[in-house]
Amino acid sequence: MLCGSTISGIVVCVSYVLRELQENRDKVEMYLAFGASRMEACKPIAREALRMALTPVINQMSVLGIIAIPGMMTGAILGGSSVQQAARLQMIIMFMISSSTALASIFTTVAVISVAVDGEHRIRSDRIDERSFGLWRAREWLVNRILTALSGLMGRVKGNSESLLQAGDESTPLLSGDR
Repeated sequence: MLCGSTISGIVVCVSYVLRELQENRDKVEMYLAFGASRMEACKPIAREALRMALTPVINQMSVLGIIAIPGMMTGAILGGSSVQQAARLQMIIMFMISSSTALASIFTTVAVISVAVDGEHRIRSDRIDERSFGLWRAREWLVNRILTALSGLMGRVKGNSESLLQAGDESTPLLSGDR
């Protein structure tokens, strides 16, 4: 549970920060040109990224016990624990999930901003590039070439087999009405 929620928060933060740095590049560069540090220039982006990453966890905490009873809490109650002890244990687990998501999202956001905006206060477009890594692009190109060659080969084989069938001994179809 901790890893799943944390990874979801990290993915939301990274994708939002990179998308906003691409779309609002001129605004961030204006802040940087007027003397703002990279964290000051990207503060609105970081704030919104963290809000988006923590929204699912906060929503999950808000309905806990009212609408949905978690499986761990149900198992503790059925196992003989008191309801109060099971509720406390569930609260501790939810606080651990929310804190791990928050800390991982904060660290990731700071790291992405530090990588995307260098020490000279420039946005590095080569680090924000949407295209896939060069090795993956080469692999995709090679796979496409192989698939194209195979489809051409299959077309030739299919054409040859049709010509062989037409040149065979059978001149009448098998299911003809004339016997």
